[in-house]
Amino acid sequence: MRYLAININYKLDQDWYCRLGSVVDCHEYFNSLGPGHGPGIAIYDTEIGQYMWLEETYTDDNPRLSEIIANALKSVKVK
Repeated sequence: MRYLAININYKLDQDWYCRLGSVVDCHEYFNSLGPGHGPGIAIYDTEIGQYMWLEETYTDDNPRLSEIIANALKSVKVK
């Protein structure tokens, strides 16, 4: 799966990402989330290493997002 749909719940201090095959799938994933998962923050393309969408209050050098992406990419290499 090429894309990471990333959401963060600051109240619970939890991060989630879901690997999906298209940007449309990522938006559908965000739309399906309940309030306990936190808002959609970003869609990241793992093939080209860039954000396809980033919530406007974030920057692409956000340390928390960078850590989520690094952990997701590392988990693929381990498998």
